[in-house]
Amino acid sequence: MPERRTGERYVTISVDDGHPTDLRTVDLLAKYSLQATFYIPGANHERPVMDAQQIRDIDRQFEVGSHTLGHRCLTKLSPEKAWHEIVDGKKSSEDTVGHEVVSFCYPWGKFNRRVVRQVAEAGFLGGRTCRYFRNSFPDNPFSWDISTYANTYPAYIQIRHCFHEFNFTGAYEYLTTFKSRVSWLEQLIYALQDVSRNGGIAHLYFHSWEIDKNGEWDILEAAFKAIAQQGSLTPVTNGFLYKQWHEQRSRLVSATLPA
Repeated sequence: MPERRTGERYVTISVDDGHPTDLRTVDLLAKYSLQATFYIPGANHERPVMDAQQIRDIDRQFEVGSHTLGHRCLTKLSPEKAWHEIVDGKKSSEDTVGHEVVSFCYPWGKFNRRVVRQVAEAGFLGGRTCRYFRNSFPDNPFSWDISTYANTYPAYIQIRHCFHEFNFTGAYEYLTTFKSRVSWLEQLIYALQDVSRNGGIAHLYFHSWEIDKNGEWDILEAAFKAIAQQGSLTPVTNGFLYKQWHEQRSRLVSATLPA
């Protein structure tokens, strides 16, 4: 599938960690008729996770994705322990919602070739990273990047994060497409405008607990309002995009086969 512009114009939202404050996010999403994928671990030693009924309620309106069994950094685990986190996390999510779960998110955005391979072998259709400032369809659905992380850091930290993640394209896009803006709301607006003009995906990611900690619910609502007002972009889940990626790849492969 092409790396950059395909003509489609989508907006998607990722909400990580499954904290009970996600319920406030759910209300805002419903208010603006938006879609989102909630990546929820089976448990999290750092903070609370919603109970099973709350997760099922979210699943009826949005998408629930897997965030491993115990929210552990997969690149720091042995292959055997990482596999357990991935596979048992998928089973835990599916047991909770009562159907297949196809979307995966790497805890802390950390992944490598081995982890990517394991996520694919576990039966997921895609894996979301935390690499910033990317509005494109990826070459590999298991390294699916984001446009904007809803947490404001100084510009030098944002650039440093790009280089730390070997995200050189993101660093370039930050300086050009995103105009070196520090405010995450401004970054999102630039992503929406870019995708509206050129196609691709505007992808906002955040933690509800972090929005609450930073007192940014009003800013989040302003972001949702800006998305809703961008009529040229179609709101979709991450899972929709993963499935579309595989469908388009299948069509491309079929077209190259002898008649």
